[in-house]
Amino acid sequence: MRKPVPQKGHFSWEKYLKETGAIAAPASCFKQSDTPPVNEFKAGMKLEAQDPRNTTSTCIATVVGLTGSRLRLRLDGSDNKNDFWRLVDSSEIQPIGNCEKNGGMLQPPLVLIHVFVV
Repeated sequence: MRKPVPQKGHFSWEKYLKETGAIAAPASCFKQSDTPPVNEFKAGMKLEAQDPRNTTSTCIATVVGLTGSRLRLRLDGSDNKNDFWRLVDSSEIQPIGNCEKNGGMLQPPLVLIHVFVV
């Protein structure tokens, strides 16, 4: 794929795709509902979520914010620098007890340890 030439004025998808040799994703690839899902979550609620830094781990998470059909989540034991967003209908979030019910194991979130050499 070539680097596009900077555009002045109106952006043209047709021109951009031609210049970059890219192919547009067809509308049939998009599965979003015309009506966004209703968000019935509230701040402070607990759920199970995939750790976005280690997607093989399921962790306890807390809803710390809401915007439309999106949830701002914080893995318990983590800080606000690692908050992440998920749609309310994401398969990466589940009700509490789901992991155990399906033979999984809850894990603590991946913690990055900084080692300082003196």
